[in-house]
Amino acid sequence: MRILVVEDDAFSLKLIVSMLEKHSIEVEAVGSAKAALDFLEKGEFVDVIISDVMMPHMDGFAFVRQLNIDRRLNKIPVILCTVLNDKASLVKGIEAGIAGYVVKPVKEAILISKVKKVAESCSGAVLVVDDEEPILNLLVATLKRDGYRVLSAKSGSEALEKLNNNKVVLVVSDIAMPEMDGFELLSHVKEADMSIPVILMSGRNEYSRDDIVATGADDFIPKPFHNTEILVRVRTHLK
Repeated sequence: MRILVVEDDAFSLKLIVSMLEKHSIEVEAVGSAKAALDFLEKGEFVDVIISDVMMPHMDGFAFVRQLNIDRRLNKIPVILCTVLNDKASLVKGIEAGIAGYVVKPVKEAILISKVKKVAESCSGAVLVVDDEEPILNLLVATLKRDGYRVLSAKSGSEALEKLNNNKVVLVVSDIAMPEMDGFELLSHVKEADMSIPVILMSGRNEYSRDDIVATGADDFIPKPFHNTEILVRVRTHLK
């Protein structure tokens, strides 16, 4: 799990990060809402955002509203962590679209429980795997434009690491890759969780869709492909 913490108070930021890292959670930390938006707009993937409310220039409520209008970011659940302990602030957060609310001073057990609950309910990510960087970048950009949360990997081993550390709801992988090809990756994914759909891709004419599905994959897309074809297949398997 990867969490982005947004907090302008250095002591609070260090405390929250320490609590999360004690539970083997990967943490990214920034000191303002603007820095958080800059980080996310680079395409960085996080499972959950924990944000303070009372911050200069853009407060936590405005930050959540800003995330909600961006199709690439509006699926990331946000937990507000604040000293504001009144009904009006809670209602304002709910109206903004938050996933959780934690009152300072932060209690570790409450924070971790809230994080786990929110992470379990989030939609998860599409994992794209291809050793050819131009194709990988094209797939990532195409899926992100359509509002999906996307993880990317350039090899099977990197893909398995992402799979182990994140909530993945679908895998799109090339077949011909060095060290671990798409078929071996397929086997590992299905061994870990049979419910995760796997779409394999190949530029070789030797494969048919029936051949690929017979190996245990859920679908096959020949290269070169149209962006719309990728989106249609992903939508179909995530219904």
